[in-house]
Amino acid sequence: MPHYCCAIGCRSSSAKDKNVQDDGKRCLSFHQFPSRELEPKRMKQWIHAVRRQDGTFSVTESTRICSLHFSDDMYCDGERSRADCKSTRRRKLKKDAVPTLFPHQTSLTQKRSRPPPKERSEPPRKKTKYSEAADLDEPSCVEEIDLVSSAFGDTSVEAAKCQAAKCQQLQLENERLKEQLARAESKLRSFVAFSVKFIEGDDAKTQYYTGLSTWPMFQACYTFLEDGASVMRYWHGSRTPAEDDIHSGQKPGPKRKMALMDEFFLVMMRLRLGLGLEDLGYRFGVHKSTISRIFISWINLMDRKFKHLPTWLSRRKVDTLMPPCFKRWYPSTRIIIDCVEFFVNSPDSPARKCASFSQYKNHSTVKCLVGVAPHGHTMFVSKVYEGSISDRAITEASGLLTKLERGDSIMADKGFNIQDLCVASGVRVNIPPFRTGQRQMIPADVAATKKIAGVRIHVERKMQRIKCFHILGKELDNSTFDTIGQVIYVCAMLTNFQGALVA
Repeated sequence: MPHYCCAIGCRSSSAKDKNVQDDGKRCLSFHQFPSRELEPKRMKQWIHAVRRQDGTFSVTESTRICSLHFSDDMYCDGERSRADCKSTRRRKLKKDAVPTLFPHQTSLTQKRSRPPPKERSEPPRKKTKYSEAADLDEPSCVEEIDLVSSAFGDTSVEAAKCQAAKCQQLQLENERLKEQLARAESKLRSFVAFSVKFIEGDDAKTQYYTGLSTWPMFQACYTFLEDGASVMRYWHGSRTPAEDDIHSGQKPGPKRKMALMDEFFLVMMRLRLGLGLEDLGYRFGVHKSTISRIFISWINLMDRKFKHLPTWLSRRKVDTLMPPCFKRWYPSTRIIIDCVEFFVNSPDSPARKCASFSQYKNHSTVKCLVGVAPHGHTMFVSKVYEGSISDRAITEASGLLTKLERGDSIMADKGFNIQDLCVASGVRVNIPPFRTGQRQMIPADVAATKKIAGVRIHVERKMQRIKCFHILGKELDNSTFDTIGQVIYVCAMLTNFQGALVA
């Protein structure tokens, strides 16, 4: 049975012709590993010398190492070299013999000579605005090296040059990073800077983001509020800004994080688009709690300022602005009224849940009375009531009837059964006629219904303008009843800053 050498890279075999000399004598011998039981230490030395750590090597009875890996002094006949071997008998190893001749051991025993250091040249220096300024003020590293070499000789010049090269590389890297930082900051400012400049001079964007018809109208509304906003005390928790806070002469508290017109733009965006606090925070680069404080503070301010406006028009003013359709059929009309409801989340209290539930909307709502002049101007907005209240009750409780004069007339829907409340003050109520037990309406009642519906449609258009402020299209938080009333009132008054409703 032929034997093969187990050493890495060795191809010796007892069956190959190259292992036989010209005279037919064998010059290689193959040696078995020491016994694991009798010579365990020597066995480990052989395995370690072979370095077969590929995970598949295991020593068996047929594992052999050829004599190429043993030096001559490891044999009992060490005085004869392997080349001079004339005997056909097997050469015998000494008891402490260990294979030592392997390619990996030869490479390890050879001492590697360290290559001479390469001559380092100074890298070209990139000229930038920072480096040019530095060249004018500070001496270069090369000049400092020349001073060192002249003072201490050439002994430390090489080390100093290496340090100078590193210094120049670090300076170039620092300049590059500064330029990258400046570009990143400029790019960040362009991303965060969502402000009123985005809609400046653009009527279409102004209409979309704020609900106001034109950019000059937005400026006029802001100018009206600017004096109070500049000294406004911002809302914090349950402490609501007092009336004196608006006219204190200067703004108390910390410095504003946003420009005043940007704050107004933010509030108008939330009213018009119904955007959430986090969305606005990402757009304007401030925290959502800051957005909440700004919004509530501005709503308080706008509510107070709008209530000082003369929204209730005189009889003469109403007649002057009355459209032809009203002058022809209902010339005494002073105001057109209707109730509008907005969804709120259901209260926890059973009593409040019952009081806020609307049979008409089949949901918890709040309700308010809105009065519009014949030409479309919002004249009256009541405070909010819970959704179960009737149209008659809200009209009586709102105080609207006390503002009317003798000879005025009110136009309303069928639900406003308030004729008896208006008789004493000499006010007439124009509502569509009822069928009153008849199988169908008589022709005169049908014509009257059509005439009233043809002119009363304008109040429905006004309600639609109010509802175009999409913050009212969501479920409002019923825990802040006063704030809901302020938001509804502000949205109704902002419709007066829009274009004419009736030509």
